[in-house]
Amino acid sequence: MTKGDTLAIKKVSLEKGQTKPPARLSEATLLSAMEKPAAFLEEESADLVKTLGETGGIGTVATRADIIEKLLNTQLMEKRGKELVITKKGKQLLELVPSELQSPALTAQWEQKLDQIAKGKLNKTAFIAEMKQYATTIVSEIKQSKQSFKHDNVTGTPCPQCGKLLLELENKHGKRRVCQDPACGYKKNISKTTNARCPNCKKKMELWGEGEGQMFACVCGHREKMSTFQEKRKNNQHKKVSKREVNQYMKKQKESDFTNSALADALSKLKLDK
Repeated sequence: MTKGDTLAIKKVSLEKGQTKPPARLSEATLLSAMEKPAAFLEEESADLVKTLGETGGIGTVATRADIIEKLLNTQLMEKRGKELVITKKGKQLLELVPSELQSPALTAQWEQKLDQIAKGKLNKTAFIAEMKQYATTIVSEIKQSKQSFKHDNVTGTPCPQCGKLLLELENKHGKRRVCQDPACGYKKNISKTTNARCPNCKKKMELWGEGEGQMFACVCGHREKMSTFQEKRKNNQHKKVSKREVNQYMKKQKESDFTNSALADALSKLKLDK
């Protein structure tokens, strides 16, 4: 085909479709993004991108996994299968904090200043004073802001210690209710994920309640008191035979097979004519 050629159009078709959003981050891809955050810089200078590449990104190999764990434990994001999803609490935090705290460019700028200190081009005391002033300014701006954080997980149950409404939290270990006042510190476990398997569908069951009223519950609908479950487990343990006991039994059977058996004794007494 060359420029100026004429082609006959035999068929034209219109296809409908929808664009797909980028896949959500998983723990593995988020770790990779923290190691190489330059792709998330918007209209930043080339030297900042270079700095992030040389210094190893956000955090260190030893701290990145811990950072993700803290984000999950504080309900700023949650896991849905293998995907990480930002929560309403996390979205509110992004709306409240200054924009520069949301960009890896700030990390690159601080790394550059640390490099200047190492080369003797910047005074360490001056850098520390600058950091203190920056932190003071940020905190002051947040305090003076008219925006306020609103809990989206408030329950109708008052705290038995201070009277404020409790918050319901959920993580990979289960559910619990805590006082919204950190100074109060009240908390109560509602349910927790266990390794106990449902007798019907074999999935892990949750343990609800406290004390003698504790009950196992499965997503398939199975319910069972903990006392009943423990009794069944106790009975099953009595029925179980160890591998060692099985081996000893088989060994005895092997030794006794056709050795001094009734049939062998009877045959030994027979006198057969030659």
